[in-house]
Amino acid sequence: MPSLIDRARRVKDRAENSWRDAAAAAVAGAFAWVLAVWAFGHPHPVFAGVTAIVCLAPGLPNHGRQAIGLLAGVATGIVVGELALYLPATYPLLRVSAAAFFAILIASTYGMTPVVPIQSGVSAVLVLALGSDSAGVVRMLDVAAGTAVGVIFSQVLLTPDPIRTLDAAAADLLGRIRTGLRQVATAVEADDPKRAQAAVEIFSSAHLGLAAVVGAVDVARYSTRWSLRGRLGKRRIRPVADRYDRRAARLFASALLFATAVASAMARGGPQPPGLPARLAYLIRLTEPDAVMPASAPPPPDRSTISDDWRAAAVRLDETIDALLAFRALRPADPV
Repeated sequence: MPSLIDRARRVKDRAENSWRDAAAAAVAGAFAWVLAVWAFGHPHPVFAGVTAIVCLAPGLPNHGRQAIGLLAGVATGIVVGELALYLPATYPLLRVSAAAFFAILIASTYGMTPVVPIQSGVSAVLVLALGSDSAGVVRMLDVAAGTAVGVIFSQVLLTPDPIRTLDAAAADLLGRIRTGLRQVATAVEADDPKRAQAAVEIFSSAHLGLAAVVGAVDVARYSTRWSLRGRLGKRRIRPVADRYDRRAARLFASALLFATAVASAMARGGPQPPGLPARLAYLIRLTEPDAVMPASAPPPPDRSTISDDWRAAAVRLDETIDALLAFRALRPADPV
């Protein structure tokens, strides 16, 4: 169970990661409201402000894609809702259910983010509940205004630096792997199989860091096509994104297999290979934020003198070192 301090630290980290997006969403919502009032004369353009906020909400992998998806979902729902108005009103609940079903179904075929079918179903229901005059063209215009503001904010004014996003995701993955490696080192030092198994569980949860790297790579590549900042820096962004894309999964898999091999070897018993703690400490140093190209690594143990279980752990350790050096570009590596 995480301690109270750990939970407070997580809350603090989440707030630090989200406050910029939250501020941008709030400002964009106000701009979208003013734009809809000025351009369309709507006295209360709620949907314009809501759309801008939804487009720029914290935690989204791609704000631009969210904006386009939101617009597509609303348009689909309005069209389905308008067509549903021609159905007999004898059973209104059946008409609402049918409109929501077909709107969500059609939007789901686009293969876009979940916000698209959600907004499609909501828009169809609103058209039937409020009428096309209140929830049809009026809502579409408000959503268009909010989408325009969201796109301008996300793609022009407040476009995040893709390199910084990639490096932040990579640092998070390395931090998770470093935590697991330290647990392995503790288990090796204490010769404790239970701690070794706990390290395997830590590495298993590190897949969240891998998912963050994959998401950051997708965002970076998307930005080189659809954002001004990305287009200007695509020659610098693409090599970094390619490196992380090819090598993040290899690093995660190598570290997980190493921890599993150590846990298996310790469970079976037998003497540990000499030099293992030194090479493990060397690996942990490579995960530090200020790691540089090392002059030399501690020599590996003579594999002919150790058991099969520990020989497998030694092989996995060497693979993890190679994967980490390649991931951090501390030396050239073979393509993966």
